[in-house]
Amino acid sequence: MRLRTTTKSTALVAVAALALTLSACGGASSAGGGEDSKEFTYWSMYKEDEPRAKVIKDAVAAFTQETGIKVELVFQGREVLNKLQPTLVGGNVAADLVDQSQFKIRDTLAATGNARDLSGVLDAKVTGESKTVGETVPKAYQDLVKDKEGQTYLIPTNVQTWQVFYNKKQLPDVAANPPKTFDEFIALLDKRKAAGKAPLALDGDILAYVDQWVSTLMIRELGAGNWKKVLEDKSGAGFDKPEVLKAAQNAEKIGKGTYFVDGWDASKFPAIQQKWAQNKADFLYMGTWGPSETGEIAGKDFEYGSFPFPKTAAGHDSEQASLYGYGIPKKAKNGVAAEKFIQFFLGKKWMDRLATEEKSITVRADVPAVKDLQGPQKALQGAGSIHVSQDGVEGMSDWETKITQPLSKKLISGQISAADYVAELKKSTVNWWKANG
Repeated sequence: MRLRTTTKSTALVAVAALALTLSACGGASSAGGGEDSKEFTYWSMYKEDEPRAKVIKDAVAAFTQETGIKVELVFQGREVLNKLQPTLVGGNVAADLVDQSQFKIRDTLAATGNARDLSGVLDAKVTGESKTVGETVPKAYQDLVKDKEGQTYLIPTNVQTWQVFYNKKQLPDVAANPPKTFDEFIALLDKRKAAGKAPLALDGDILAYVDQWVSTLMIRELGAGNWKKVLEDKSGAGFDKPEVLKAAQNAEKIGKGTYFVDGWDASKFPAIQQKWAQNKADFLYMGTWGPSETGEIAGKDFEYGSFPFPKTAAGHDSEQASLYGYGIPKKAKNGVAAEKFIQFFLGKKWMDRLATEEKSITVRADVPAVKDLQGPQKALQGAGSIHVSQDGVEGMSDWETKITQPLSKKLISGQISAADYVAELKKSTVNWWKANG
């Protein structure tokens, strides 16, 4: 599931049935906001023709039938929070429940003081099950969705991560023994290159994809949480750590090794990942939406395999998680009813459907991913720690697009040395903080 486009369509779901009492779902919150409500408005980031929309519509209908709570369901598309934001001021917020990525709910609701604390939902039972929501959502994920006051602003439903993908049928030896260390990975790339193959694929016009290589190496070298400290140190002193230079040197090995397929740095997405799916390159470091995006091109003779980005000598094995799920505006009029739906949707029945129909990894460990994503799911479950993009720095999106992403491309393409990269990144980041701190 790649999150890119926007659309809008509206569906009002109101299933007439003999209603159970509201307590049938188990009340979750004491935060106020529509305790006795028999309805709520749900704005979704999905388009009505997407696989998840079908699951959502069926879940809403079943929820209404079971509880008597009517749901006005609006498929707003990816700009859902941009449309919601103007209504957060005043007392007439447009939606009681929204789904989106962790970062967007954090920045739109939590960072502005507009998020309802959903800690009580974690303590409530999943509808029809003996476990609580908190017992089905791993603690590692719960820790990622708390604000600075420790309040929970998101209940996640599914997670994306990054893996090195390849064709098992093309590379059976890799399937039998994938590289576990960065040195083994480089040796494998050298072996494939010597055999006349293009080892790596990368759509270089997507600078966030390019920077993913470098930021992953930084976190592999420093450990989760420490790259964030380097970036948030306004003096720039953190860039003098030897681990930062070592990570940059590992990225330099990639750049100087000329492992990428021809044309990667001047291509137009998705040309290079399509080349990879046609076996014109061996490995694609990509988010877990990769198999879905390339499936039609890959064809029947392509069997997706993957392995986590290898550990460096530092030994850190943190895996990146991008969480998606539910948030509720603080001023939502029907917040309790919306919370009840979250409890309902976290049920295994609906998570099973997300895993199979949407082909996503759900947060529930007891819901197996589809075959192509079982490797990433296993990596997430076995990781020593979990981190988010850019190690969780906040408020630095402008820095990412203007500073680190262009510099990462220069490093990965072999245009600058590791030492020059670190020096320029330090200088530019210090100047950025002077202008933005």
